[in-house]
Amino acid sequence: MKQANPRKVILMEINEITWDLIDPLIAEGKLPTFAKLKREGTWGSPLSVDLPPQLDPWITWTTVYSGKEQAEHNVFFLQQPHDTIKAKRIWEYLREKGVSVGIYGSLCSWPPVQMKGFHVPDTFSPDNQTYPPDLHSIQDLNLTYTRSIRLPKDTDTLGFKVKLARNLLRLGLTVSTIAAIVRQLAAERLNPDVRWKRVVLQPRANFDFFKKLYRKHRPLFATFHTNHVAHYQHTYWKAMQPNEFLPLETTEKERAIYGGAIEFGYEAADRVLAEMIGLMDSNTVLVVASSMGQKPFKTALKEGKKIMQIRDLNKLLEILQVADQAHAVAMMSDQFNIYADSPELLASIREQMQAAYVDKPGERAFYTESVGNAVTGTLIRADSISEDSRLVFPLTPSQPSVRYGDLVYMTGHVKSGCHDPKGMIVFYGAGIRPGKQLGNCNNLDIAPTIFNLLGEPVPAGINGQILDTGIAEQAEMAVAG
Repeated sequence: MKQANPRKVILMEINEITWDLIDPLIAEGKLPTFAKLKREGTWGSPLSVDLPPQLDPWITWTTVYSGKEQAEHNVFFLQQPHDTIKAKRIWEYLREKGVSVGIYGSLCSWPPVQMKGFHVPDTFSPDNQTYPPDLHSIQDLNLTYTRSIRLPKDTDTLGFKVKLARNLLRLGLTVSTIAAIVRQLAAERLNPDVRWKRVVLQPRANFDFFKKLYRKHRPLFATFHTNHVAHYQHTYWKAMQPNEFLPLETTEKERAIYGGAIEFGYEAADRVLAEMIGLMDSNTVLVVASSMGQKPFKTALKEGKKIMQIRDLNKLLEILQVADQAHAVAMMSDQFNIYADSPELLASIREQMQAAYVDKPGERAFYTESVGNAVTGTLIRADSISEDSRLVFPLTPSQPSVRYGDLVYMTGHVKSGCHDPKGMIVFYGAGIRPGKQLGNCNNLDIAPTIFNLLGEPVPAGINGQILDTGIAEQAEMAVAG
């Protein structure tokens, strides 16, 4: 298949969306932009080549970005040390060639580097670095008010908020988004049960910033990532389809409050997609993708897998007696990373966490994994665990024991969506064949196809095939003519 004529490409990453939910909503007339893309574009269901236990978004997205499987790119957990990632991503190849690039929110993209364009890393980054540096207020927002990390009280002042708001307005926050934020906060004061809706404010605000940056730089290749649909699916699938989770009970109140949450998230994505189309010119291709999908989560736990998180990571470091030698960063709800400069200290921290148990030896408290100078911990749920259970660290000096609920917060929700290898993709725009369904494909195929759309040679070592979007055939016809 011959290389296409050069086009600009926007990769819109809507984490873990699936045609299994998109198609019924299209049929109901609720996703007009998705319907347009599918009708006028080429679409398919790429399978993830990374399977359990490697079926995680930080792994599968790195596979998309690099065109290499996990065994080659070496990503094991979110925000593992960046120098342990062993494969170049699309934007790194392009940056080295001096091509204009805009990266916004792509997973494991921290730290930002100087480039021709802009680089705002993902919302799980360990700090607020951006490129250019004057974009850092975007990450001040993302790493605090839209995530479980909170600023110290002496920092989170009225003055800080006013300065942040001023900077965000300069960076592109629109009046309509501000109005949406005000309406949401007012609605929450009247009815706390609508608090879950605030999650869609994150992609809305971030798209304001992306839109201004994109119009300024007009990069050849750009990305935009949102996780809000994945969050709703993980948390509220049971409320949407309670029969899928029997005999686990779903209350009428749960259905009434959260039953429409996933649909709400897809509709928000549809609106952002419509605005994204508005950024395109006649030589741009929009690639909308998920690196994998989701499906209902089934578990043998009698009360379901309760969603939990560490209340205070600094307190955990104090319990492990390493507060002055290590630092911790929250990741997904039940997951966190601890970083230490000394390999010996890191090994000790991991051993202490692996040995920790709830109530009795054998009831492990954490799964752990270590790469470079970081160890990631994930809370383990069991039916026997309650807030009054005792969390014991037998390998820590003095063998501390703490009340489980004092260290771990129970959100009141159970996990109800889980990862599925079947993702989605649609190509739309300049030269793309309309209404075409792709055959068998996988997430390794996305990187070489993007290089082909950009008119760039596929770098050596990248796996996968160039997908037939209609572009290559037109390039061949142009050459022949």
